[in-house]
Amino acid sequence: MRDSKTKNSDPDPNGCVRDTVITHSRLAWRRERARAATAGRHGLQALPIEGLAARLAGGFLLPIDPNALKSAIAQTLSADLGDLDRIKDLPGFPRAAATTLSKAWTAGLNLAELAANASSKAASRLAAVARLETEVIRHLPPSMCRPADLVSAALQRTTYARVLFGRIAIHGRTEMSPIWRPLLAALAAETDVQWVAGPRYVPSWVHELGITVVEAPRETPEILTVSCASPRHEALETLRWARELIATGRARPEDIAIAAASPEEWDDHFLALSEMSGLDLHSYTAGKSSPPPTVSLLLQLPTCCCAASATRAWSGSQASFAATGNS
Repeated sequence: MRDSKTKNSDPDPNGCVRDTVITHSRLAWRRERARAATAGRHGLQALPIEGLAARLAGGFLLPIDPNALKSAIAQTLSADLGDLDRIKDLPGFPRAAATTLSKAWTAGLNLAELAANASSKAASRLAAVARLETEVIRHLPPSMCRPADLVSAALQRTTYARVLFGRIAIHGRTEMSPIWRPLLAALAAETDVQWVAGPRYVPSWVHELGITVVEAPRETPEILTVSCASPRHEALETLRWARELIATGRARPEDIAIAAASPEEWDDHFLALSEMSGLDLHSYTAGKSSPPPTVSLLLQLPTCCCAASATRAWSGSQASFAATGNS
């Protein structure tokens, strides 16, 4: 079975020149953009599912931003929230309320209807959450819509799906919230939609909607553990391992990643050994937009490979690394 990259690069018989990838997180979104830029895939756009719904809905509609949601909740604290009045002044209330509303929205729950049909014991709490939802929506920018509102508007414009998105591939998911499933079903009737599962589990409803599933066998990397006496010894063995992969042709330099959860202990050793060995190391620190002057985390990100051809991580005084050999 061909992978998604090969299939998406095939010419479309209907003349579509645009491809869309639905990502599941911001990190996955950045990865898809980097892969598209490296491969020169013009016309590829990466979007979360809520971004795709907002784009199809048209106008200036946007999904609800998490920061805007918390800000709106903070502005509702002066309102009468029923049962929630007892806890609304606690420090963690805005975050907990934002999580509750987000989960209710992605599950497609109508809070007002649930409160009206609930038993007397649960009705007061559901009514309070429904009241909170009403107040929050009142304080949100008019352009920001709940998932149900985005889906409802997008379903009225599915005829534009092929022009806006071309072929759609859903990457890296094992499930999708119920609120988005009717939209996927409508999109599948208008354009080519693929569920690129790889080795992951595929939910049954994907097959029921008639969405094409692209699967791949599980990776079985070779795992080798090396016990080292000191951080400098770990850094030395790591560079030996990287040089061996390059010299034997098992991996290219850009396919090799060297990473640690807390890399400060190895910084000086890698900096010195890099100069001694002549191996250029690209440094990157998670959460920072630009590398620091010193080597905080020595990492050559594999932007083009589907799975890391070679990865290495440390735990205590042990160095463990794996290589698939299929760079």
